Amino acid sequence: MGGMTTLYLGGYTSDRPEGRSGLARVTLTEQGFGDPEPLADLADPSWVVRDPLSEDVYAVSESASRVARVRPGEGVVATAAAGVEGPAHLAVSPDGRWLVASGYGSGSLGLLDAGSLEPVSSLSFTGDGPHERQDAPHVHQSVFLDDARLLVCDLGADRVREVRIEDGELRHTGDVEMPPGAGPRHLALAPGRDDLAWVVGELDQSVSTLRREDGAWEVAQTLTTTPEGPGPGETTTGGIVVAPDGAHVYVSTRGADTVSVLAVDVVGALALRQQVVVASWPRFVGWVPGAEGRLLLVAAERDDAVDVWAVDEGLLEETGHSVAWSAPTWAG
Repeated sequence: MGGMTTLYLGGYTSDRPEGRSGLARVTLTEQGFGDPEPLADLADPSWVVRDPLSEDVYAVSESASRVARVRPGEGVVATAAAGVEGPAHLAVSPDGRWLVASGYGSGSLGLLDAGSLEPVSSLSFTGDGPHERQDAPHVHQSVFLDDARLLVCDLGADRVREVRIEDGELRHTGDVEMPPGAGPRHLALAPGRDDLAWVVGELDQSVSTLRREDGAWEVAQTLTTTPEGPGPGETTTGGIVVAPDGAHVYVSTRGADTVSVLAVDVVGALALRQQVVVASWPRFVGWVPGAEGRLLLVAAERDDAVDVWAVDEGLLEETGHSVAWSAPTWAG
């Protein structure tokens, strides 16, 4: 990494010291992090996404069930109801036209016009699963395949939902059945492809390979992220990210407090190559902007820290660079 990179941090504010903002901007150089600059007074901005058309960022306010547009130097410039309860994730379409909020609490999706933040459409799901946390749908993440098609992780119903935006309306077009009790939390697409993805199962500490053939998705493989067994307490997978060359997938597991490095073969199957111990409760993993595939960010929620790991030929190495932030849940 050369020069200076600007990163954004999101995190929980509930039950945290007063005056600690959950949303901040921070610089990173080869010497390490600067001091975080709080950006906005938002309740629990647990997920952040950059606007592809400007310098603005969008953030969910999870506890307030709202979405905010934040402009560096100005703070919150617009806010609106997310159209869902307990939004845990926010996705922006590649063309910058749409925002999709994933409602963990309501088990639904909310579609917003990205420019005005006007709610446009909503979509609710049904279903449940065998785990005690699967009493109802719990939508955790949405990923755009293109400007109109999405894959949606429904932790509560053990489904990856297929959704399309048609004439400004969200339409449910199909389901991919995941292993019972998996609790699909997040997925990541293979770079440059819309027929290969990997899904983390939060509840059973798993990662599955999804392949689409002849228009239908199927689970091609499932393996554990805790080959030696879960930790002594609660153990759940957290984040997932793919190397830009598609050669490795990185998955965090909370409780065990590890990041697994999984090698990808020619058909997308995974094999564990390395597992490193990281700080407590690694909720999120993602790339440093401009250093994708070379510098990995790990947001350790319970250690109040975001750490940087170097990547060398796919394997992780500690850099010693860390920034303190209260209950971090997103960085990038």
